[in-house]
Amino acid sequence: MPFWLKILLMISVVCGVAWVAYQQGSAGETSGFAVLQPDAKSKIAVLEKERDQLRRELTMVKQAAEIDRESILTIRDQIKVFQDERLKMEEELAFLRGIVSTTSKKTALKVQNFRLEPGLETRQFHYKFSVSQVINSGIVAKGKIELSVEGLQGGRTKRLSLNQVSPDDVESIKMRFRFFQNVEGKLLIPEGFEPATINIEVKPSGKKLAPVKETFNWSPIS
Repeated sequence: MPFWLKILLMISVVCGVAWVAYQQGSAGETSGFAVLQPDAKSKIAVLEKERDQLRRELTMVKQAAEIDRESILTIRDQIKVFQDERLKMEEELAFLRGIVSTTSKKTALKVQNFRLEPGLETRQFHYKFSVSQVINSGIVAKGKIELSVEGLQGGRTKRLSLNQVSPDDVESIKMRFRFFQNVEGKLLIPEGFEPATINIEVKPSGKKLAPVKETFNWSPIS
């Protein structure tokens, strides 16, 4: 047999053996995939079910957290309302106790519930307070109320009267009441002046009531 024919025959045999081996390997892989495929589908289904359950649980947790947050905010608002109402009632009780006390007529006038708040403009302030007398006095209190602000300006102590700090340029406030009178107004503090205290002087026109002077620290409440 010629040499080239032997070579061709050997190549043919090798190719035939390789083809048979390839066919057997492909059949084995296909069979193995066919066996594994049902298990994989089952696992995927289980994982998708668990994923959907986790999504539902997460949604429920978020909703519960939102409800709790709203409940906490509502409770805080209610507590603040109750505290404000309680403070208002305590102030009213203190005021009523003051006007029904048994102090002598010479010390019957009182300055109560003083409050100082920042105004809408720069260096503007809003004040309010009440002047009362004990019910036992039974007379009409007449006179005037004077305000002044003390502080520092240029390193020196200075006192400004009401007409110097009032936008309305008034010297005093008219007083006339039987039981009590609410007083309020605005103050405009000049530049360079640092207020420290505010003085309130109640000056009755008659002799049955003694004048009263009260001094309050300059502590605006925001």
